[in-house]
Amino acid sequence: MNRPMPGKEIGYVVDYYGVFDHLSSALADYEDADVDDTMRSMAEEVGGLAPAAEAVSAYLARLGIADGDLTDFTAVRSAALAFGEETVRQDFDEVLGSFLTVLERVLPHEAGLEYVGRARRWALLQKRIRTLHRDAPGGSFTLRLYGRKVRAMIADHLEGPEIDQVIAPVSLSSAQFDEKVRTMPAREAAAEMGHALRFHLEERVKREDPEKYARLSERLEEILRELPGRFEEQIAAFGPLMDEARKQDEQDPRLAGLSPLEQRLYRLLDQEIAERSGIDVGQADLREVTGAVCGTAATIMAQAAYQGQHQDLAELADKIRMELFKARLRPAAGADLTGLRELAERLAAYAEENRAAFLAWSRGE
Repeated sequence: MNRPMPGKEIGYVVDYYGVFDHLSSALADYEDADVDDTMRSMAEEVGGLAPAAEAVSAYLARLGIADGDLTDFTAVRSAALAFGEETVRQDFDEVLGSFLTVLERVLPHEAGLEYVGRARRWALLQKRIRTLHRDAPGGSFTLRLYGRKVRAMIADHLEGPEIDQVIAPVSLSSAQFDEKVRTMPAREAAAEMGHALRFHLEERVKREDPEKYARLSERLEEILRELPGRFEEQIAAFGPLMDEARKQDEQDPRLAGLSPLEQRLYRLLDQEIAERSGIDVGQADLREVTGAVCGTAATIMAQAAYQGQHQDLAELADKIRMELFKARLRPAAGADLTGLRELAERLAAYAEENRAAFLAWSRGE
């Protein structure tokens, strides 16, 4: 028996008795469209691993990246600079995704184990690319797009002190951002600062003072236009701009004393409530709500049983919705619970996308 469930894309059928010998005749009564590609031989899947892996290696080689070099963290940082064009990043997503999909179907077959090392190296490169360019939701990197077995094999390889040497914090407001950037070569440091500034400013343009942050955004683009390839000069020009951008954050009294993660969550909460007509803030304190959501999300996502699957996110959203009620958020007059439920689901999705940040927050980092 192999039962379907939300989020489950494949299952395994082990034929101990030889039933598959009669499968063709049993399926003959069905339309071809109903049975095509419903079952694949594991031998066929194993045979697809080598071509899928070679496609990733060949794509990297066209960008001048040798797969063997990615075992060195410094080389990973340097390799990520080759993915400046959005189309290049999208193509890498596609070719890497195809490989990891095949690997997900093959594991835990022993033939898949020899590819785990490559999956870890390529996933680390992907994490560096995504956190450098900050073009995923929240500007961070998530393993949610990968299958459960692949995630289990590579997750530990993408976290830890040694990985922090490669990847700077996403947030410009992080106390560690400047420290990490100072250790990078000029070209990498300039790229990190430029992307962090753009992400920081674009987030603010959407949510706060469009005129003020548009002015800073225009200055950023001006620096990039006038100083192409002059990385030391870019770094010098970015410094005052970063100081001014951070100063703008400090001027918002609602954010005083909040950690970078709490500030981001507060802004998200404020924006989501403003965009939903079915929620009454009433006497609720959004700072209190922010802290409660951070604590609840971090506690649940730290549990060993939490895997980020559909049922995990549903439970997380339910717990967050309870916290919203405790904090005195209510449906607006004449509205049902839909707005609060959708808000809780949005906050749960954001927490999952930024799981590492929430767990670091719970450790006081």
